[in-house]
Amino acid sequence: MNIKRKIISIVNKILPKKPNKIVFYGRSKFESNHHALIQYMINNGYNEKYEIYLVVSDKNDLQYYNGIKNIYPIEGVVGGAWQTLTAKYVFHCYGMGKMCNIIPKNQIVFDIWHGTALKSLGKYHDEYHRYSTYVLAASDFAKSYFKNCFGYDDDQFYIGGYPRCDLFFNSIDALKEFGIDKNQYQKTIIYMPTFRKAAQYGYNDSDREFPLFTKESLIAFNEYLVKNNILFIIKPHPAQDSIEMLNSLKLSNIKIIKNKNLLDKNIMLYSLVSDADILITDYSSIYFDFLLTQKPIAFVIDDMGEYGNHRGFVVDNPLDYMPGEKIQNVEDLKSFIDGIMTGHDNWKEERKRINDLVNADQEGDYCKKILDFVGIVK
Repeated sequence: MNIKRKIISIVNKILPKKPNKIVFYGRSKFESNHHALIQYMINNGYNEKYEIYLVVSDKNDLQYYNGIKNIYPIEGVVGGAWQTLTAKYVFHCYGMGKMCNIIPKNQIVFDIWHGTALKSLGKYHDEYHRYSTYVLAASDFAKSYFKNCFGYDDDQFYIGGYPRCDLFFNSIDALKEFGIDKNQYQKTIIYMPTFRKAAQYGYNDSDREFPLFTKESLIAFNEYLVKNNILFIIKPHPAQDSIEMLNSLKLSNIKIIKNKNLLDKNIMLYSLVSDADILITDYSSIYFDFLLTQKPIAFVIDDMGEYGNHRGFVVDNPLDYMPGEKIQNVEDLKSFIDGIMTGHDNWKEERKRINDLVNADQEGDYCKKILDFVGIVK
């Protein structure tokens, strides 16, 4: 541990904790598990009893919360340091960066993380487990590789569902907010590949900018979608570098919805995902959560070998954990969709098997269960 963290740890141990103070520490307000948990607390009146501080890097992300009783948006680590060190409860889901410190017994720091992974996670130093009281894992499957990657101890794990997954059980017709009537279509499909290139984080996991499609093949695919009355939503990963071919794409049955579009309408990602009848993805953690819906999934694997060599996976045989059709090209995708449209879903039992493996709690109400666990009650 460096000297700065030692000092922070000493200060954190000395300072008294305010029993009704809660801090959400993150990079933006739209970190999905954070936002889902905060919104649940507001909707259910927890902010009447508790002071809730939101510490993020960009104040523009916090405008939505201005004016809500006992909700305090704070920009930057320095501005949020005092609140973090004097709070009884601290939640984070991407680590705490410069604020990492050894947790005293009178404080609860909960790492609610950001999803069950298939792709490899970076290995942290041996002391990482000292910087959180608890970590959320959706199952013993997730727990096993969290231990390997982050060094958490068995007694630090809380096994339960991610807060954002409550949105699968409470659909709001998010597409309506974008002027889209999903009832006009036979099926709604959402395509959510993980990022390949992310300069902001130093990742370059594949030579592909965007898997499966070119601009020309998307234009041709749109004709297929029109013929079959299907809506195809492309949701790029927020970490992915700008994808030039999507920036100017305007097609009748293909809609591009980016993070900024969700932010502008204050719609949480999983509210949008819950509108889909089918998920198309690749190695993204989204599909582990989507299994809770029991809807069909297909996996684009046209750069799997290259991706495995660059980023790698948390298991040796990732295909065994991907319960859906494997897509190598656009014709494979059409064939899969044709089968679903005619009632042929060949992966129901396999989806159930993997769902039982990766999601220990499939009943929902995850936000309340987490709050009850740490002792935050109305």
